Amino acid sequence: MKKIDISSRDKINIFGVDVDDISQKNAIKRVLALAKGRKKGNYVVTVNSEFVMLARRNTEFARILANSDLALADGWWIVFLKLISGGSVQERVTGVDLVENVCKAVIDKPIRIGFLGGFGNVAAEVKKRQKSKLNSLKVVLAESGDPTLEADLRLEKRFGEVGRVDVLFVAYGMGKQEYWIDRMRKKLDVGVFVGVGGSFDYIAGLKKRAPAIWQNLGFEWLWRLMMEPTRIWRQRIIPIFFLMIVGKVLTKFIFPKNK
Repeated sequence: MKKIDISSRDKINIFGVDVDDISQKNAIKRVLALAKGRKKGNYVVTVNSEFVMLARRNTEFARILANSDLALADGWWIVFLKLISGGSVQERVTGVDLVENVCKAVIDKPIRIGFLGGFGNVAAEVKKRQKSKLNSLKVVLAESGDPTLEADLRLEKRFGEVGRVDVLFVAYGMGKQEYWIDRMRKKLDVGVFVGVGGSFDYIAGLKKRAPAIWQNLGFEWLWRLMMEPTRIWRQRIIPIFFLMIVGKVLTKFIFPKNK
């Protein structure tokens, strides 16, 4: 198998957050390379507009994103900003697609997978559904877990029982999962942590993904708001983010600075 160079990264700065200009196919190769490397505690973040806005007002969160081994464009607006800022990859890499495609890619490999997060038995349902499609998938952990400090010792013990986890998908939600990964990545024997937000709910069938046309037009956020009106508070930043995009376009294409 051809060795993947995980040290060479083309990154585009999106309002202060560096995002890798990478296709989904190559992102999966990078994840597997990180999983199999000697170093433990690598981590991957999936960046959308909410990530960018949180990083702009929270220096600690910005630091965590900056230190990630791979920062993927999860939203179409992030992809758009990447393209107008010199990027070339027009593909987004969502948490749902990442979980499903990484699992497919490791089906015949000695890669040990873990699912951590979600409520109740959601992680167990994700395991069940993935195993039903990929019978020989090596899932060694599937539980809801807990991102609080109080649960750290219990989780350390649980991971000690499980042994090495090559790829751990963490679905505690934006912010919580990144802080938890940053806090625990040197304590657990995990090759690569991958933050995937609410992806488990979609994979487990608890929630329905937006139709492809909504996703392709960049309105998946609106679909999710319609399905979950309580998201309105966390999505209050979207109008501000949109104005920032307008400002970026005006500055770059309509009123460029004089050289």
